[in-house]
Amino acid sequence: MGRTGGEDGTMSSFEAAGTRISIDPDTLREIVLDPAALTEWCAAHPTDPRAVAFLRMLGRLDEAAIAGRQALEAPGLSPVMRAVRRTRYAHVLQWQGAFVAAEEQLDLAAEETGLEDPTSPSSLSALASVFQHRGTCRFEHALAEQRDQRPRAAGRLWEAALEDAQRALYMRERLGVAVEGVIESSRQTVRRLERRDLDG
Repeated sequence: MGRTGGEDGTMSSFEAAGTRISIDPDTLREIVLDPAALTEWCAAHPTDPRAVAFLRMLGRLDEAAIAGRQALEAPGLSPVMRAVRRTRYAHVLQWQGAFVAAEEQLDLAAEETGLEDPTSPSSLSALASVFQHRGTCRFEHALAEQRDQRPRAAGRLWEAALEDAQRALYMRERLGVAVEGVIESSRQTVRRLERRDLDG
């Protein structure tokens, strides 16, 4: 998946399953520009582990959660592949508002990336992705805490989110484990968090 986006905070976008998907610079959530095409892809590839993410993007969260759990139960997964699938599942939990459960899954995914060769490109790439997703999860969690009139908790989560996003960006920029489009998604996340706009 190649991402594109400008430094001015405008929407970045990428191709997934033959359709264009944009990333909103304020919410950091994907916007599917051709839902019918993505729906058709999911129907044609029901057991593809990427369907977990695509069902989530389509708002079919219950289906995405079931698919995410099933993907994790597949036999013979390497620790890094399990971490990748766990991260997708955690992203579904995030969109369901189950932030603590999502963060627990992301913590586990971070551990799994180091169970093989922690210095391999695949492990580093997966770990950068875990940090990126944990950052966006904590970002949404912070906004929820702010809406619930818990500003201290919101502030702590926001700082943790920014730290995760900066860590992902550093890894992707300096360690050569990501293409430019993926690096741009990390830059976009860091830009959003540096705004420190807790009112969303």
